[in-house]
Amino acid sequence: MLGVFVSGWPAVILVAALPEIGENLDASTSTLSWVLSLPMLVGAVMLPTFGRLGDLKGQRRVFLIGLTVCGAAAILTALSWNAASLIVFRTISQTAGFATAPTAVALIMETFPLDARPKALGMWAFVSAAAPALGLAFGGPMVEALSWRGVFLAQGVLALAFLPFCLRWLTETQRRSNIGFDIAGGITLMLGTGSILLYLDRGGSWGWTQPVELALLVAAPMLILLFVRIEKRAKFPLLPTGLLANPAYSMPAVSEFFSQASSNAVFFSAPLLLQQRFGKSIAETAFLMLPLPLGMCFGAILGGRVAARFGERRGGLIGTSSMALSMLLFLAGYNYESMGLVTLALIIQGIANGFVRPAVASAGGAALSPEYFGVGMATLRMIALLGSTMGISIALAASVIGGFRAIYLTTFVLALFSTATMTQVVSHKRFTGTPEERKAQERELIKDMETEAGLTTLPAFEG
Repeated sequence: MLGVFVSGWPAVILVAALPEIGENLDASTSTLSWVLSLPMLVGAVMLPTFGRLGDLKGQRRVFLIGLTVCGAAAILTALSWNAASLIVFRTISQTAGFATAPTAVALIMETFPLDARPKALGMWAFVSAAAPALGLAFGGPMVEALSWRGVFLAQGVLALAFLPFCLRWLTETQRRSNIGFDIAGGITLMLGTGSILLYLDRGGSWGWTQPVELALLVAAPMLILLFVRIEKRAKFPLLPTGLLANPAYSMPAVSEFFSQASSNAVFFSAPLLLQQRFGKSIAETAFLMLPLPLGMCFGAILGGRVAARFGERRGGLIGTSSMALSMLLFLAGYNYESMGLVTLALIIQGIANGFVRPAVASAGGAALSPEYFGVGMATLRMIALLGSTMGISIALAASVIGGFRAIYLTTFVLALFSTATMTQVVSHKRFTGTPEERKAQERELIKDMETEAGLTTLPAFEG
């Protein structure tokens, strides 16, 4: 968890530091936007690959390599001499940081029994949420005191400093020697999802109907269909199509997509609301945004406990319905120019997100056999990133049509879609008895899930 924290906390600080970076490197805002978008594009499409490599080579090994490369590249980011070098080093650093997310979750899934996972995943979600909270709280002062180079230098040093502790405390997961790596599937998935993300990310600046954008729009579904066809025929599929057909896995994924689209639209539109509607400065905006990540921290811990005690479906429903409520509060805060309502909306939005993440991770992870923990959890994360990117595009499009009112009405509908999907999520029973009896019950449940999903016929599960 500390490794995930170290790899993720500078992301919010980078946003605050972009003006200074532009001055230091003589780079335009449009050029520097790639510092934010390109790492997300590359990282998202690489997530399933990282997960699969963890299944093949060991989650601990991939986690440690990701943390090492992230730290080393962060130091190189601090030494960047122009915009191009900054973009390259930052992309390498953040992409390597992405490798720590699915492997960390997979380590949790294999370390903790099924009934203890929601609490453990809640703590993981808490650590993930704490990173942007600290970024918002200390981003401005750190940039002023250390400069933007000092921030990335600190990230690199901290990441490398944590390595000895990770080497000592983390135990390696079982490697799956009876499975292979689907190179053709990995390439087509990267190209297909990359086309989607690039279309969504660049459409606003390039023009939605420009030839390049239209080519991406046409290529994306064709590549995804090709990926599905390859996976059906592959001896060792990157992501089994039978898994995607299993509602126990797909329903949490779909709910996560809509919830992330809704919440990320708010995350990127709320600062504009605070500045344009309420006249707040950048520093004031950063401070006023703190309730969102702090609410996520609280919600992640509480949400993990609720999911563990009452089931993933109930915990997730509390989160998604609260998310819908927060959108109405944002709308009311905008209409009545009430800072109190906006603050309340940010708190509820953060808590809601904290409830959803451990519920989705626990429900989706419970549908996976150990052979597919890595790639399965990575795919859930990739779907979340796709939803996040979609949310930004939706917010931009809605703002053009009807301003902030349109944004919050649209995100309210997205949250309702997430709630409707969450009603179909399977809550897995909690086991009782001795540790041996609970392990046996867990193995039996996983076996039943594999049979339901039609996965037992796959070569990867033989032996």
